[in-house]
Amino acid sequence: MLVVKSIRNILIGFGIANIFLLIFILFAGAAGQTEIDIDILRTQVIGSICFGAFCGILSLIFESQRLSIVIKTGIQLFALLIGFAAFGYYLGWFRSLEEMMFMLIIFMIIYVIIWLFMYIIQKKLADQLNKGIK
Repeated sequence: MLVVKSIRNILIGFGIANIFLLIFILFAGAAGQTEIDIDILRTQVIGSICFGAFCGILSLIFESQRLSIVIKTGIQLFALLIGFAAFGYYLGWFRSLEEMMFMLIIFMIIYVIIWLFMYIIQKKLADQLNKGIK
């Protein structure tokens, strides 16, 4: 079952990463960048897919029954920040340390917003299931 969940999460990560890459390319085109080197594009696509797979695998931490939600979230956020910084540095997403720090802060804000949204959805679902049991 873990293998199936791993493959599912990796594929979801691939999709999300490529959606973000497409959005970036669209914004770059709107900003006037009309040409891109195919080798750079290939590197960015492969790097984005690898980062997506990395994120997908990390989400498996939430399958653990031994750790609290706070510990799981902390581990995942820390690992994602390290991964984002490493992939971003390697793929040239940042031009300076200041830019990298700014993007890491934006990444954390987006993570917290998504986490809170998912938490609220899961809490409502649990409440509905509990009402159905009573």
